[in-house]
Amino acid sequence: MTVIIDTDPGIDDAIAILYALRQSDLDVVALTTVAGNIGLSVTTHNAGRICALAEMNVPVHAGAAAPLGKEVRPETGIHGNDGLGGVAFPDPVHPVASDDAVAAMIQILTAHPPQSVDLFCLGPLTNLAILLEQAPDTAKRIRRVIAMGGAVDEPGNVGPKSEFNIAHDPHAAAKVLASGLSFTLIPLDATRQFRADKDYINALRDVGSAASVASGDLIAAYFAATDGTESRPLHDPCVPLLAKHRDMFRIDPRDLGVDIETGALVPGPHRISVAMGLDANRLRAALLAGLSD
Repeated sequence: MTVIIDTDPGIDDAIAILYALRQSDLDVVALTTVAGNIGLSVTTHNAGRICALAEMNVPVHAGAAAPLGKEVRPETGIHGNDGLGGVAFPDPVHPVASDDAVAAMIQILTAHPPQSVDLFCLGPLTNLAILLEQAPDTAKRIRRVIAMGGAVDEPGNVGPKSEFNIAHDPHAAAKVLASGLSFTLIPLDATRQFRADKDYINALRDVGSAASVASGDLIAAYFAATDGTESRPLHDPCVPLLAKHRDMFRIDPRDLGVDIETGALVPGPHRISVAMGLDANRLRAALLAGLSD
């Protein structure tokens, strides 16, 4: 499975990327970055740091520095000023491959047969929306898009019904939902069911691989930012986990749109696949195994 990961690392982004990079059946050919959890320079630097810890030479391409038609609104309260909760990661080994993520996507999609590249979206959908604007025929070569974002029946995390990734760039999300691409959304309705507690942190650390220890430390940083919680949801790891373990998710068709003013998902004309449930115990075991040596 050939994969481009579009991301704004981000604590849970980092765990998702570390997991994906360790999977022999996922050929991650690029990380494309976007401003979201933190500014673009930091998300791009963090993508290189994650590759360095994983000892993987994956090209990193810097993408959109701001959402379409809105101001940047980082989430440092959860992810910290460095985007990774202060967890120690090595500096990037390789320089950033380019400052044009969309051009890199076009090159990769053109070089591969149609319907052979998956796009994993862990942050705002700005880069994909720009790709749809600049090269709609090339975008149609994507086999499928799996994205974390939105809230359907659950409350939001940045508003009553708004989730960060969609609300950060609702214009982009609206373009993607209307595109006709094969699109599976994993909203808070599912990701809040996939939680890590302190026992799971200890299990990750006990495994002893660089990826598992770092993931345990990242989840611990989540706890430090949210005193009093007994567990934390693992949002973005659901994206690569769904790609590998479709049977562990309940996916329903939903007709949705985006409220541009609030960034909330609303009933609309676009039928997409939405993960509304999951098998948390099996997914925790799969993530733990995938981060092990």
